[in-house]
Formats: sequence, structure tokens, C-alpha cells
Amino acid sequence: MKRFADRLREARVAAGMTQEQLGFALGITKSSVSAWENGRETPSFRMLPELRRHLGRSLDELICGVAPGDGRIGDEPLTYAAGEASPVARNEKERALLLRYRTLPAKRRAALLDLIRPAD
Repeated sequence: MKRFADRLREARVAAGMTQEQLGFALGITKSSVSAWENGRETPSFRMLPELRRHLGRSLDELICGVAPGDGRIGDEPLTYAAGEASPVARNEKERALLLRYRTLPAKRRAALLDLIRPAD
């Protein structure tokens, strides 16, 4: 499965941007973009919505490797329980994340969903 750094580089190239252009659009240096693409550093959480906007990719695609409508996470297909319309958590970390999401107030759930919404 590809790493975030590889997906980021592919998205930048597909958007027709150089590291310098992406850095300028984000208000950071070319070397920061290079560090992300080489896996030495990762962007801050606050930088993710801007990456989504400038690269035209969803955060699911950039972070997890899930293309819209793909039904896969990286190389693994999403699994559904019989009669369920949503994916089933595959491990304890995913269960914990789902439980945590369900405890969020409605306003924060909406903000989180907006953050991971595919780019227009």
C-alpha cells in the first residue's frame, strides 16, 4: 500500500503543481512540501483542509488511500456486516474511533464530516 507521502506527491503532480507552487499556495516553504513527500515530516492537522482544496482530492484519498466510490482502503476492500449499510470496524482502533465519533456533539460531527468531505 502506498504511503501518505507517495499519495501526496502523486496528487501534487496530477494537479500540475511544483513543490514550490504548492508551498506558496499553502503559505509554507518548498522544503516543507519536500519533507512531507519524502516522509520526513507530516503536515499539521490544520493544514489538511487546505491540502484538500489545492490538490482537489478528498482527505480520505490523501490520508487513507480511499478514492471516492472505490469501496477500498488501500488494497483492502471495505467490509460490511450482513444487512448493514455501513462498514464494520475491523480492529480495536477503528472501534474506538467510531465510538469517539458517536460521542461528539452534532455540531462537531458536522465539522468533522465537512473536513473529510471530498473536494469540489
